[in-house]
Amino acid sequence: MNQHNMITSIRDLSAADCINGLNGHSVINSSLNSTNDEHKINGKKLESSLDGMSGHGEINGVKKTNGTNGTHEDIIKDHEGAPPPIAIVGMGMRLPGGVTEESAFWDLLVNKKDGRCLVPGNRYNIDAFYSQAGKPGTVKTQHGYFLVDTDLRDLDASFFSMNKTEVEKLDPQQRMLLEVVWECMENGGQVGWRGKDIGCYVGVFGEDWLDLAAKDTLNHGMYRITGSADFAIANRISYEYNLHGPRCVLHRKCVIKLTLGSMTIRTGCSSSLIGLHEACQAIYHGECTSAVVAGTNLIISPTMTVAMTEQGVLSPAGMCKTFDAKADGYARGEAINAIYVKKLSDALQDGDPVRAVIRATATNCDGKTPGMACPSSESHESMMRRAYQVARLPDLSRTAFVECHGTGTAIGDPLEAAAIASVFGDKGVFIGSVFFNIPTFSSVMAKML
Repeated sequence: MNQHNMITSIRDLSAADCINGLNGHSVINSSLNSTNDEHKINGKKLESSLDGMSGHGEINGVKKTNGTNGTHEDIIKDHEGAPPPIAIVGMGMRLPGGVTEESAFWDLLVNKKDGRCLVPGNRYNIDAFYSQAGKPGTVKTQHGYFLVDTDLRDLDASFFSMNKTEVEKLDPQQRMLLEVVWECMENGGQVGWRGKDIGCYVGVFGEDWLDLAAKDTLNHGMYRITGSADFAIANRISYEYNLHGPRCVLHRKCVIKLTLGSMTIRTGCSSSLIGLHEACQAIYHGECTSAVVAGTNLIISPTMTVAMTEQGVLSPAGMCKTFDAKADGYARGEAINAIYVKKLSDALQDGDPVRAVIRATATNCDGKTPGMACPSSESHESMMRRAYQVARLPDLSRTAFVECHGTGTAIGDPLEAAAIASVFGDKGVFIGSVFFNIPTFSSVMAKML
């Protein structure tokens, strides 16, 4: 959709061969041709799996890559006028395919797996809503990417302060994110963090729990608002863990609203990364010392899938054919993800693990395009250049890899690839997208993982 865009300039400190073995990657150079609906880069048609690349190619004429195209010292040193580097310290996740920790996520990527499955019966009755012809009020696909190994009713309630009645009305997104945030902090080796000046930023897609609650005429009681409303997700994390930094829920629609001291920013697919941008800005300006940034999406009602079917954006096969000439839309999926970020200098001082370093972030909007669902290649290019300008990194050719949105749409993929070619294409760069493996709207957080 025409929406806010988001880009980060990130360098990995630990995974020296981070792009080796990744599926769905190609090399992009400056010429991007589109004829007869076959999108080509350097004369080669884009295919969905791009087998044989696997990270074993040339970048700037050099075989393979070290994953950073730079030294650790170059990453850590200050660049005059640039914001302080931000470290990704911890991560927690629930992803399709049974992924609950980073080694399983890496295994899913390098072994070319995905989490595609039939819509589970405990979400909604797909047989009652599926129509191959796409009749009004139906869904056009039987498949998606679901957390089939997770019981949405589960919560270790004794670990938190909620009573039985409150837990019964609690949005499963709140339940699961409470557990994932704890795992994220454990993953980052954090101790004594409760009561600290830590921000909380959560991107959310859909209002399935609120949709179901609103349809239940017998749903009464004092916990309907805090158990169902989107603003309460970040507030719940801050409340239960006694976090004193900014609390922000980011919802994927183009509206801004202030409610009960929290801010909801609705920005389309980019919500979680806009949350990361806001977290970095808050850290820069001293509003918090560190932040939890999260993304949530659970599909427990057919309402949004019906709407997307009518919009014509979903793949009938329920899969995302990223950079494929046969791309026919994206798939829906579930995910609960969180990362913990702080200044790199603080992370090094505290002896924290450093997963990656964020040199700068940038955001903009597509503006006036041929249609609201049509992105702007020019806006994408401007945003990427802005991120490098903010980071004071003049040599864009040292970038080894670009993680794309890669929605698998006939319009979006070529426009995004054209923008990347314009920015990085003089000497070539690897591109890829986890949308091929886990096309969830929380996979923008998976891109950070």
